[in-house]
This record gives sequence, structure tokens and C-alpha cells, in this order.
Amino acid sequence: MPDLKTAKDIPAVDVFIPSCGEALDVVATSIEGACATDYPTDKFRVIVLDDGRSKELADWVSNKRTTRTNLFYHSRPKTKNHHYKAGNLNEGIAWVKTLPGNPAPFIAALDADMIPEPHWLHTLLPHLLSNPKIAMACPPQTFYDVPSADPLLQSLELQYRITNPLKGAAGAAYCGGSGFVLRREAFEEVGGFPTVSLTEDNCLSNYLFKNGWQGVYVDETLQYGRVPETFAANVVQQTRWKIGDVQTAIAMHFYFSDDHCSTMTLRQRLNGLLYPLLAFSNVTTTLGLLALVTSMVASGPLIAYTARTEMLLLLRLICAIVLNTWLGDIICAWSVGYAVAVREGAMVLWIAPYVALGLLRAFILPTWLGGSSVGFTSSGSLADDIKERSATHRAPFWPKRARHFLLDCHIWMHLTFFLLMLFGLSRRLWAVCSLLSQEPILSPSFILQAPEFLEALIVNVGWPPILAYGATMSALVPILYACWPPSVPSHSQLLHRDTARQASYPTQRVKQSVEDPENRGTYPIPEAKHIASILYIAYLLAWSTM
Repeated sequence: MPDLKTAKDIPAVDVFIPSCGEALDVVATSIEGACATDYPTDKFRVIVLDDGRSKELADWVSNKRTTRTNLFYHSRPKTKNHHYKAGNLNEGIAWVKTLPGNPAPFIAALDADMIPEPHWLHTLLPHLLSNPKIAMACPPQTFYDVPSADPLLQSLELQYRITNPLKGAAGAAYCGGSGFVLRREAFEEVGGFPTVSLTEDNCLSNYLFKNGWQGVYVDETLQYGRVPETFAANVVQQTRWKIGDVQTAIAMHFYFSDDHCSTMTLRQRLNGLLYPLLAFSNVTTTLGLLALVTSMVASGPLIAYTARTEMLLLLRLICAIVLNTWLGDIICAWSVGYAVAVREGAMVLWIAPYVALGLLRAFILPTWLGGSSVGFTSSGSLADDIKERSATHRAPFWPKRARHFLLDCHIWMHLTFFLLMLFGLSRRLWAVCSLLSQEPILSPSFILQAPEFLEALIVNVGWPPILAYGATMSALVPILYACWPPSVPSHSQLLHRDTARQASYPTQRVKQSVEDPENRGTYPIPEAKHIASILYIAYLLAWSTM
């Protein structure tokens, strides 16, 4: 690949920073980082696209232009169909044609809270210059303010360290929404950022693929951003992504139509189809959780079988499933660390009801039943009235924080599920012990009934095995978060000022924690799953040999 540091003809780049109501200090830090990019000043422009129409931000940019002549500000007049972030970017990319000089042949974009490394353009651009069919180069997103132990799994380590490299290897590297570099020719050929999806970055990737363009995933840390600072903002972000995945699939005719996907490879089609399927799996997961808690609370056996041989077969299948799940966690742990790998399963369960409700309201339910039109709200602009991650300004638990989490964040769902599961499991365990023996546990007469006792436990209490335990423990994650939210240092403590570049970057200690997620600590609830798996398999094997 070409080395831009020694190249004579360096291509120009327009760097866009879309903003919509984020705090000034957040956006300012990103703008300063973009302006401090190690690139010839006459070869790149930084354009702030302010959809929040902030006079404070406009004045700050105006003052900054005295020392950063390649910095520009634009705020569009918003109409009824302004198309959120996609519309903001499309308007800004068209607006630069009115500036002196020609529009740059390459387009880059940074989220309003992302700080790029000085060499990010030098790392990404050679990929596009080496092959004229490559339309975009996309780095992972990394975050400098992930809470200790990352209870809500906001680091997205699994996505950026495993999923995205695999997609890149399969020729389906998707635009990550920030830090990417895009070829203007390809962008204009597909008509700009699609406005039919809330995940305009993923949708653009599919439009490029269907027009014969390629993308590359550059697995290198080139930018540092901020995670949503509240539980509610995190849920809103996750739900928005899933709704956008479905909207993209609809726009692509679910990747079955040759008219829309004739030039896409089979891997690209399958990868695209996987996203709406995973999104709607939240609906089936929620239904499964409802069926699970209903079965536990109700009376009667949890499994039906006619002979011991059938029971043994089912037990062997369950052992295989448990071991397979465990093996999958271990394989993922090689790339993202043990703690992140096992927490993914817990996150999938507790967040499913929120995403399921969002999908139903967006695509299924009529307005008179709670359906609503889909909108975009920047997670960085959502208010944090209780200062839930501030050690010094956090609201007291009772009543303000408790009311906020239980009612506004709907954690009453998880609390109800947890209590019902505990009630059902306790009642069933008591019933089994009462029916099988009136003798004290471990007495000679009770031990003689051990095979019958273990079988009754399997049929009435321990089926399905790890699902019941995992679902119950996953419900504790938001409950414990509400009771003991993590404390995150102020951003001034996480960043250091580079006076030479006039920009702020994460401290070296923060960067080390980003590179090694295990440094963030552990969260004991999901991690106990593997211990339970071992004990359960031992328990099944003990029964099957009696």
C-alpha cells in the first residue's frame, strides 16, 4: 500500500462531524482532535454539521477558526422530513461544494464524541488508494469511559474484535458509523446515505455492495469515544440499532431479490440477512422468558417422557448443549477475554424485552395499541437527571433513583421475573423434598431414595437447566445496576491535554484498559454460569449411572 508520508500527491479529505444537542465540551474535544490530525492542513477540512442549531457551538467554532482555518460550521434548516443523521450528513456533503476549492475525493466522518488518533487518515487512506474498487475503510470504535466491570457490556468488544473481523474476511466489512473514510465517487453513485434506515451506515454498506463496491475492515484502534452515560440511553441506542437493521433488510428486499442484490456475493447476502433475524430473535427470546417463568410458577412436571431411555437421551442432548455453549464462550474468550465472553449471554437476555417492544411498536402494532413512528434520538443528548454514574452527584436511591429505574427504565419487569423465578424454583424444590421422604436429608432412608430424588429434581426443578439459571441471574444485572450504579471518573480525569497539538486524548492508563478488557474488573453474576454448568453436568452424570 502507498505510504502517504512520502507520497508527493496526497489526496484531499473532507472530515464531517455531525452533532445534535450534545454538550459543547464533548463536541469541542472531538473537533480539536479532528483538527489535530497529522495531515497537511491544505489537504483536509473539518466541517461541523450542527443539527441542534446551537449558538454556543457556532460561536465556539467561529473563535476556533482564528487558528484553525480549515474548520467550518454548517447548520441546515430542518424540515419535517429531515431524515436525522443521514439527512444531516447528506446535506453537509452537498454543502461543501459551495466552499472555495473542489469537494475532496474522499469523505470521512466522526461521531460528535469521537477523538481520532493523529495518524488515523494515514492508516485508512492507503487501503482505498491501493484498490480503486474499495469504497470505504472502516476501523473499530473504542470507548474511553467504559465503567469498571462494564455491567451493561457497552464496550462492544465482541462485535469489534470477533464479528467485524470475520465480516471483513468474508468481504462484508460494514461501515461502523464513525472514523471511516469513504470514496466520494462511490458515495455519489449510490445516492448518498440512505434515509430509509436509522442505521444509515450499515445500509450504505449494503448499497455499495450491491453496486459492486468493496469495503475493508482495518482492525486497529484509531478513535476513542464515549458510551451512553445512562441505562436508558444505552437501551435506546441498542433498540435503535435493531430497528435500523430491520429497516435496512426491508430496503434490500431481505437480500432475496436479484434486482437489488445481483452483484452481492452469497456471503454478503447471508451476512445482511443475519441482522434482521438477530433483531427479531429478541421477540422470540422474550416469549421464551415468559414461557419459562410461567412454567416455573405453574404446577406439574417440566418435561414429559415415557421411559428411562428417553430421559437418558434427553439428558445427553442437554449435556452436549451445555458443553457446546461453554466451548463457544471459551473460544470467544481468546479474543475478548473471559469476562466479556460470558457476559454477552446475560446481556442478550435482559435487554431482549426492551428491543422486542421497540420492534413491535415500530413494525407491528397499530397506533391505537401503542405503535409509533420510528425516530432518532442521539444517545449523547439524552438528559441524565439523576447523575447515575457520578460518585459525588448521584441522586439518593430512595425515592428518586428507585422510581426512575423501576418505572422510567422498566426494571420492574426484571424484578418481577426474578422474584417469580425464585418463588417457582423454591416451591418446586420444597414439593420434591416433601413428597419423596419424611426423613432428614442424608439419613439412611433418604439416601436409599437418592435415584428417585435426583430424577424428581430433574423433572420438576432442573429442566431446562442452564436457561433457567442464566435467565434468573441475567435479570439481576439491571437490578444490581439500579442499586449500585458504577462510578465513572470525570472526562477531565480520563483525558490529558496535548499542548503541542491543542487537543485532548485518553490517558495512557485508559488506553491500556481499552486494549485489555480484563483490566476493567469482573462482574460475578454472569461469570457463575460456568460453575453452574459443571455442577449440573456432574449432577446429570451421577443420576444416569444410578
